[in-house]
Amino acid sequence: MITIGRTIRWLNNYTDEVNFCKENGFDFMQIWFKDGQIVLSNIPEPKIIEFIKNIGFPIIFHAVFTPADFDLYGDTLLDMVEYLGDNEVIIHPVYDKYLVTEKTELELIEKAIKFSKKAKSRGITWYLENNSIIDKFHYKQDELKMLFNADSYAEQILDIAHIDNYEHLKEIIDVKYPKCLHVAGKHFKKEHEHLSLTQGDINYDLVFKKYLQDFDGRIILEVIDIDKEIIRSKEIIENVVKQIYA
Repeated sequence: MITIGRTIRWLNNYTDEVNFCKENGFDFMQIWFKDGQIVLSNIPEPKIIEFIKNIGFPIIFHAVFTPADFDLYGDTLLDMVEYLGDNEVIIHPVYDKYLVTEKTELELIEKAIKFSKKAKSRGITWYLENNSIIDKFHYKQDELKMLFNADSYAEQILDIAHIDNYEHLKEIIDVKYPKCLHVAGKHFKKEHEHLSLTQGDINYDLVFKKYLQDFDGRIILEVIDIDKEIIRSKEIIENVVKQIYA
C-alpha cells in the first residue's frame, strides 16, 4: 500500500505540524534524530518521546548516523521505535566529506550488519538512504551493491533528489528495489537540492512510469517550504500515483 508523509519543519510548533498533516491528508510525519537526540524545538528533554506518543500521530524517525553512531545511538533509536509502537526506521549515513576514504563504505557495511541483527531481533525494518555526490560515499552504484550484498536485511530508501540524472536513478534502483522514497525537486546541475516538486528538473511522472512502476510503500516529501508549496508537491505525487495505479 502506498502512503504519503512529509518531513517535519522542525523549528515549527509540533502540534501545528501535526494539525497541518491531518488537515491535508498526510498519513505520517518524518522526524529527525541526530547525535542521540530527537531534533524538535520547544519541547523539553527528556519528555520529547512521551510528548510524541501522547499526540498519537504516526511518525517515522530519520536518523543521521556516521558509522560510529550505529554503536553510540543505535540501541537508543531502536528503543524509541519500539516505545512508539512502530516497526520501521530510516538511517541516512553521513561522514565528514574531507575524511572519506575507500574504507568509509566498509566501515558503514560493518556497522550496518551489526545493526541489522539487532533490528531483526526486534522485528524492526530499517531503510538505508543513498547519498548525493556531496557526501562522497554510499552514492555510487558499486558502493550500494557492496552494502546490500553484504547485508540482505537492510532495505533501501531511495532519495530521488540525490540523483545526478535518470541513468544514476536506474543504477540505484537496479541494486535493490526501494520500498520507501524521499521525493523533492532538484536541478540536475546542482549537486544537492531539496525543493518543492514544482521546481527543478525531475519529472516525477516519468520517474514513476519508467522506473518505479511497481513501487509499493512509503513516499516522504522532503520539502521544507511554505504550506502551499508542500500541498502542491503532495498533489503532484498523488496525481502521478493515481495515474499509475488506477
